Amino acid sequence: MVRRLTVKLVKSIREAESQADAVVREAQQKARQVLKDAEEKGAQMLKKAVAEAEAQAKELLRRAEAEARQEAAVLVEAHQKKIESVKSSAKARLPEAVAMITERIVRTHAYS
Repeated sequence: MVRRLTVKLVKSIREAESQADAVVREAQQKARQVLKDAEEKGAQMLKKAVAEAEAQAKELLRRAEAEARQEAAVLVEAHQKKIESVKSSAKARLPEAVAMITERIVRTHAYS
């Protein structure tokens, strides 16, 4: 009878160890799956963050280019006005310059 109890006890211990091993294997499998899921989620989050950063960079670049175009347009307009002013001034003084050149030519030929 003691032998029978000992055999039952050993069998019970082996079953408990077997169940414990199964629980450990299952826990290890779950841990690996949790780690894998976390890595995948991390990769997705990184990919999303990179995409958002690229979109923000493109938007900032677009805004900077638009602002630069506006500033350039203002400068071009200001320079065009200066050019027109210089042209207008030169055009207004053209008859005076022609008269002065003509007078010098006539004087040079008159004394020759």
